[in-house]
Amino acid sequence: AGPDFSGGIQPSWEGGWCANALSSLFYHRWLEVQVANLTSPQRWVQYLRLLQESIWPGGVLPKFPRPVRTQEQKLAAEKQALQSLMGVLPDLVVEILGVNKCQVSWGLVLESLQQPLINRHLIYCLGDIILEFLDLSASVEKSAATTSASDTPGNSKRMGVSS
Repeated sequence: AGPDFSGGIQPSWEGGWCANALSSLFYHRWLEVQVANLTSPQRWVQYLRLLQESIWPGGVLPKFPRPVRTQEQKLAAEKQALQSLMGVLPDLVVEILGVNKCQVSWGLVLESLQQPLINRHLIYCLGDIILEFLDLSASVEKSAATTSASDTPGNSKRMGVSS
């Protein structure tokens, strides 16, 4: 038999380190799948359409601003957002952390999104991610190369001479 690297720990499927390792791998894979799903091209299209519809309902800029929401409406929206976010977490995570800790954590996320400076930074970061995802830099470089090639000294188009 070869050397024993387990440090005397024997594998056990009844709640031992094997079960912990497997559950850790399971959660890691679940998180990867969820992030991939939430950042897929189809989701980005959905997010951008929702953003467009929220800014320009029906494709038309509203004539008048929305009425200011009451405090009750704001609290109801916050409660609905908290419930939606709680639904994102798997039941096992809620069982492990506890409902209260999960609600407090999501509450902090919602509270931080009420800060204009954080929101502005978040919008800029999302814009950067979307532009990087769409890879507009390649088309800009391509058009710049085309423009510089057409701006060469002997180019008849630049001199106003038609061919």
